[in-house]
Order: sequence, then C-alpha cells, then structure tokens
Amino acid sequence: MEENNRPAVPNSIRSYILAVTLATFLVYFIYRRGQGRKFHYPPGPTGLPLFGSFFSLIFTKKQQHEVVNDWTNKYGDVISFKLLNIRVYVLNNVQMSHDVMGSVNMMGRMPVPIIKTLTGRENAGVALSNGDVWKEQRRFFLSVFKRADAKGIRFEEIVGAQAERMLTEIENTQSARFDPQPIIYTSIGNIITKIVTGITYDYDDDDFHRFMTHSNRVLDLMGPAGILASVPILAVLPSPAKRQLTKEWDAMYDFIKKSIASHKSEFNPNQEAADYIESYLHEIAKRTTENNKGSFDEINLLACSFDLIVAGLETSATSISWSLHTLACYPEAQHRVRQEIFDVIGQERDPRFSDRHRMPIAMATIAECMRLRPAIDLHIARVAEQDCQVGEYDIPKGSVVTTNMSHLFLSPSLWEEPLEFRPDRFLTEDGQFDRKREPIFFGTGRRVCPGEQLARTEIFLFITSILQRFTLSLAEGVPKDLPCYHSITNRPDPYQIHAEKIV
Repeated sequence: MEENNRPAVPNSIRSYILAVTLATFLVYFIYRRGQGRKFHYPPGPTGLPLFGSFFSLIFTKKQQHEVVNDWTNKYGDVISFKLLNIRVYVLNNVQMSHDVMGSVNMMGRMPVPIIKTLTGRENAGVALSNGDVWKEQRRFFLSVFKRADAKGIRFEEIVGAQAERMLTEIENTQSARFDPQPIIYTSIGNIITKIVTGITYDYDDDDFHRFMTHSNRVLDLMGPAGILASVPILAVLPSPAKRQLTKEWDAMYDFIKKSIASHKSEFNPNQEAADYIESYLHEIAKRTTENNKGSFDEINLLACSFDLIVAGLETSATSISWSLHTLACYPEAQHRVRQEIFDVIGQERDPRFSDRHRMPIAMATIAECMRLRPAIDLHIARVAEQDCQVGEYDIPKGSVVTTNMSHLFLSPSLWEEPLEFRPDRFLTEDGQFDRKREPIFFGTGRRVCPGEQLARTEIFLFITSILQRFTLSLAEGVPKDLPCYHSITNRPDPYQIHAEKIV
C-alpha cells in the first residue's frame, strides 16, 4: 500500500480553521436571532449575507479610509454597514459627530483581549476601559493633565527642555540634509517618559530606544486592522500578528512595571509627586486611608501609564513631523509666522504656551498644517451602550460608531480647495484666529482626548521654537506630496530637509 507523503497539517492551522468555523456559525446564529428586530439604519453598502462588507475592506488595493470615503461620497453624512455580527456607523458631519459622541449612551469601547491576557482583567486603564473604571480613571487623569502645570508636574518646563535639546540636535546638522522624524520622536518620547516615570533619557540610551521601538511596533500592528479591530470575533482569533502584538505590548508593560517598582521602593506619601506614577501612588495611598479604593490599583496604574505613553507619543510626533514637511514646502508661510514670532516674542526669549493668544498667524498656520495632513483617518471607535439615534436613524445597543476624520479635514464639500495650503482660512476678517473653524483634531464628546492640553503645548512650542531659529527647506528630490504609512496614525514616510540657522 502506497504511503501518504503529504505533510501533516500543523496544530496551529487546525486551531485557526476551527476558530474561524466556530466564529462563522456564531455570527450566523446571532444574525438569524436579530432578524426579528427592525431598526431604521442609515444608507450604506449592502454587503454579503452573514459577512456584510468584510470582504470589501479586505480584498482591495485601497486603504480602508479610502473605501470608507468612497461610501461617504455615495451615501452622505452618516453611513452604516455590517462587519460580520457588528453594525458600524461612520459620521461624516461635524455637528452630527458633536451630538452623537456627546451622548451619554455613546461612551463604550470594545474590549481588547490582549489586556485581559496580560493583566487578567478585561476592563483596565483609561483609553480602552468602560463604566465606573473609565469614569474614575479619566477623572484622575484629567486632574493631572487638564492644565499645563498641575500636581507638581511642570508640563511646560518639561516640553521646553526637550524643545531645547531638539534645537541643539537640529543645529548640529549644520544645514546639511537630515530626517527630522527621529529627532522629533525621541524628543516627544522623552517628554512622555519624563511625565510618566520622572526620567529623562539620553538620545542614545539603549533601553529608551528599545522601548520606543516596542511602542512603534504596537501601533503598526494595531493599525492595519483599522475598523476591523472593532469586531470582537476577529479580535479573539489567533494569528501571527496578534501573537507579535501581544509580545510587543508585554515588553512595554515590563518597562513600565520596572518604573512602578522603583517608585514604590522610594515612595514618600508626604512628598509632592513629580510624575504621573508618583501621583497615582499618592491617590492609592489616600484612598486606602479613606477605605475607598475604587478602581485604583497597580493594574490600572500600569494600563493608564501604557495608554498615556502610546497615545501621547504618536499623535503629537506625527503632527509635528507632518508640519515640518509642510512648512518646508511653503517658505512664505514660514516667513509670516517667523515675523509674528519676532514681533511678539523676539529672538532672545523662548516661546511660551501663553504666547499663542497673541499669535493668530502661528495658530492658523499650525491648524492648516494639521488639517492638510491629518494625523489619523478614523477616530477610535466607540460602542453604543444603549439604543440611541443619529438624526432620523437608529443606533442599536452594541453598534460601533466612528468619525471620518479624513473626510472632515479634506472634503471639497466642507472646505474651499481643500488640497491647497491656505492658513488664512482660519483667520477672521479682523485677523484673529478662528478657533470655532478648527477641525476636531482631538475628537469630541465625553471621550475627547484627555491629553489634548499636553499635545497642544508640544505642537505649539516645538513649531514656534524651530521657526524662531531656523529656516526650513525640502532637500533635493523630496516630494511635496509625501506618501505615508497608515497605521493608528498616518506616519509620514522618511523625508529630509535643510534647517539653516537664522543669525
């Protein structure tokens, strides 16, 4: 009898096939169960029975946001579509986004299985938590981050110190072509780690660079899934990418755990906190004394610190990187901002965040840089915790809702000549900065980015500090229409500029 020489199917593949099969049957069961419920849904692609628009987002050469924008242009201000057993809503209207995301019913997040895998707890941290845990952690988070100088943490001093280090690194290029992104990411990363852990790292510190690498990989691995990550069934399926993401996430946790352990060994409840971890330990001690522990423990300290570092690093660094490329493309815009800097601040004093109130041209230029090259395409999705509505349409409990940022920033139906760089679109007739015109860079509603104040401080001080001292220009061969990598953020491809010191 002839032997069967076919290789055996690995157990991992068998497990994956079994998981997909079981997930399909589960989706079908939920789909059939929900047929009796009638809701008035917004228009959108019909999709396939059972799978919805899943394959439309997978089997395409376009980016996910491009597919969503095609649907937006076809169906209007609010669209909906199915992804397996989840209905997804995309908001393409600013006022609608304010109204829906501000609702008390629109507060949830989808659970992230990796958090439970690594901490033993599904509901932890501030960015991805729900219910009372989220309310308590966010309230504390805001008590530390709502102002630029709070709880003993001098944000503006920390940002200013890193801006000065950045300027020294740029000056060391001696006008030769260089990629500013490594300098920007290292500087912003040092701000975040200083605020969270109290430590400032050397630019060539190995531990710091390993940590930064883990952070970038986490974002890169999370990013390509996009809105597909909102589907719980897909999130729990085993895959090589998920295993790698878990590994990178765990490495970041280990870095933070070491800092927490160091803080605990030196903790003095009578000493003013100098960083986020120490502030959190003070809160734990206070609540223990009051016998009101709530959700304050080391697991939530770990998860909140992770949230702060990942979110605080990527969005600000990406926004500044894009802004430098854009400003290098438009020397006249640089000249206008620089003249305002010289008129308001001068050349000797460093910029302060409070200067923004007297610098409408700088504020308008920064807003236009961030509008023209959005840092994100789709806002982190929320989950309806109760049945609610968007306009005339129903949003059933458990639905996923997101805002289409790329449409709100770049749609010709919302902006005149949206692909043109025109900072004056953010100035009023009397030359003041029109904050109401500014796009919703940091989201809206009750889950608006809690680190908005810090991010605005970083972006303003870094850009004005650079333009006060240097004239920027694109290096030869660098395109104005620079490609980017779409992950959680739209990170620009490597590019090079010249920075000529102003004397």
